[in-house]
Amino acid sequence: MATIGTTATQTSSPSSSQDEFGMIFTSFGMFIIDEIHYLDGTSLYDVIGGAGTYAAYGARYFLPYPLSNGVGWIVDAGSDFPQEIKKKLFSLQTTMIFRDDPTRLTTRGWNGYGEKEFRGFRYTTPKKRIVTEDIVGTKLLESRTFHVICSPERAQSLIHGIVEQRTSAKKDLPFPVIAWEPVPDLCKPEHLDACLDALPMVDILTPNAAEAAAFFDLPEPFEKDDIEAIGLRFLPHMREDAAIVIRAGSNGCLVLSKRREKMWLEAYHTPYPERVIDPTGAGNTFVGGMCTGYVLSNGDIIEAAIYGNVAAGLSVEQVGLAKLTLPGNDGQPELWNGSAVLDRVKEYKDRLGL
Repeated sequence: MATIGTTATQTSSPSSSQDEFGMIFTSFGMFIIDEIHYLDGTSLYDVIGGAGTYAAYGARYFLPYPLSNGVGWIVDAGSDFPQEIKKKLFSLQTTMIFRDDPTRLTTRGWNGYGEKEFRGFRYTTPKKRIVTEDIVGTKLLESRTFHVICSPERAQSLIHGIVEQRTSAKKDLPFPVIAWEPVPDLCKPEHLDACLDALPMVDILTPNAAEAAAFFDLPEPFEKDDIEAIGLRFLPHMREDAAIVIRAGSNGCLVLSKRREKMWLEAYHTPYPERVIDPTGAGNTFVGGMCTGYVLSNGDIIEAAIYGNVAAGLSVEQVGLAKLTLPGNDGQPELWNGSAVLDRVKEYKDRLGL
């Protein structure tokens, strides 16, 4: 049985500002319940995770209610789904499609961390992928941006499917912005040709540095010059109006485009690395924040990447997801980890001199 998150959490009509933006972001990433194992031998279990979850949170940081209705995602819950987690997800007041299936287990994953920001991952229960048909007949199909995290071949299929379904719906919808995050274990030389073939369909290619290098059978680069050299290999295959945003961990991110000079944006927590607790999901969170920033800034890729870095900064300050404090009667704004997210954006831009 499927339930739409916003229907269950509130009944008031969207404000004019929500009407203006409509559906801002939809992720094709999955919901996963994680177990996390650290280098020091400690472990955590039943941690909310998954690329779709982190990406939705990254978008949600910048969209207080009722704009939060513009965040679309799908959660597949099995017979083992904790009710406390369900309550937390619905409290976000997003357009979440919650699909309850007692005949299966919730998708779960194992995460292991090692030296030099190494992360290992595997599924411990069967996964249930999100497909184009899952959003047909829903508000998610009208989204202005889509996050696809998959192989090059599946990226092409999903993008074709999104466009075809929007056309079939006979709605006056512009071509959506596509942010493609390549799935790590398929970033291999044998998929390079398919990757390059997919790029003309993509507005923002956003691998991390290791994923970008792996397409060329190269080790993960840690020096900025090496990261730039790999990014430039993709650029000739992209449209004039597209961009590559390479996520580079503690180096921040690199923005490359045919229309502007390369630009590095330092990681949000560069001045205070002691605040970095757990990097799980930071890249997915970055993409959700970046897509939202892209819409709110009317297509400014640098502003979008700034939002991405701020979102990733929030995601690493704790194990699991950032803490939301809803507005009070005193006029206090919505807070994430105790601070207003736009204050973080301003502080970060001031630091960069932007």
